Amino acid sequence: MNVFRSLKRKISWLIRNEFRSLVYSAVIAIFAWFLISVTIYPTTPKTIRDIPLTISLADTAAEENGLSIITEDLDQVKVDVTITGSRSQIGSFTAENLVAEAVIPQSITEAGEYTLSILVTNPEGVAFTVDSQSPKTIDVTFDRIQTVHDIPVQASLPNVTAAENLTLDTQGIECTPEKLSITGPATTLELIDHAVVNVPDTMELSSTYTFTNCTNVMLYDKDGAEIDQSALQLAIGNGFNVKVPVFTKVTLPLDVSLTYVPTGFDTEFLRNRLKFSMDEITLAAQNSNIKDLTSWNLGSIVLSTVDLHYQKTFEIDTRGQFNNLSGITTVQVALDTEGLASKTIRVTDIPVVNAPSSYKYSVVTRSLSITVIGPEEDIKDLTEKDLLVTADLTGYSVKDASFEHEVTVTAPDYSKVWASGSYTVWIDAERNNEE
Repeated sequence: MNVFRSLKRKISWLIRNEFRSLVYSAVIAIFAWFLISVTIYPTTPKTIRDIPLTISLADTAAEENGLSIITEDLDQVKVDVTITGSRSQIGSFTAENLVAEAVIPQSITEAGEYTLSILVTNPEGVAFTVDSQSPKTIDVTFDRIQTVHDIPVQASLPNVTAAENLTLDTQGIECTPEKLSITGPATTLELIDHAVVNVPDTMELSSTYTFTNCTNVMLYDKDGAEIDQSALQLAIGNGFNVKVPVFTKVTLPLDVSLTYVPTGFDTEFLRNRLKFSMDEITLAAQNSNIKDLTSWNLGSIVLSTVDLHYQKTFEIDTRGQFNNLSGITTVQVALDTEGLASKTIRVTDIPVVNAPSSYKYSVVTRSLSITVIGPEEDIKDLTEKDLLVTADLTGYSVKDASFEHEVTVTAPDYSKVWASGSYTVWIDAERNNEE
């Protein structure tokens, strides 16, 4: 039994001493590994990811020349590097121990896009070499930040309509304020031609209406292309008010007036033969009295100016009272000559009528060749005896013993015949002896 106890004690002693030996061996091995590492292998590579990119304009020529960095999301750029350095110094490095800075050279003094080198360093000055880096460079845009105050504002109302027989006065839409101030890169500001306030409401208007606090604004260049606003600051404030006038709308037939028409002439006959390049016009006005108009008069035609080649261009003048929705600015009026004929007739009987009694008058001109136009069947048989050519002195004040006076030409028995052209005669006037 004693032998057994003695054997047990010896075994326990051996086990305890063996465990100590193992611990001692492990500590010695670790120390030996560290000693070998720092003596035989003093440097080591290390890969560090997601180092935030930094960039500063301080003390640069770019800053002195009023440039700013307008590239967006630079704070989202991360840099990955593999560095080699002292094992004892960089072994525990993380992204927080390194700085990745985009270097701005002093040569940058004008606006534009530049490629900048990215330099990775340790703020405490720990030395290392960069074996690989991604990215090594970055493209950055520099520009001068300015403010413009005179961008004109227009309105867009794609979902706004007018009630029946009404129309929106798109030319009279008013935006308040009328101008927009914008701050941003100068090169972008130079592109802006106008701003458009978008009104999203869906409405049918029966009277003038103002949309308030509209803040959806788009910017466009002179060609109508939309401009990116991401680098711009728009001084919108509480938004824009958009006033939309609503007008009464009418479509009217076009007409002309005939002037210096002799008594008995059938004006409707000639009107029906005048052909218009446009038959009607659509007008709009805030005054509802526009609905009382039955036609739109283009102007006057002197009857004697109408020949078989007659054609005249009339300008449409709305006198500032109406909006011309048709968009036409001129109308051509021409004579339809189908079934018409002309003839020149020599007239010798030219009396003076309605003459003042204080003078005696005699027509010096012996004859006139008168050109008449009318239906072929009338013109064919027309002769001198069918024409009445008179020198009407109603209201005329005699100033000279001999004067020239225009005559009036009619065809009393032919209501559709008229004289084309202007005709005058010379008249001698002699004061009555009684006076």
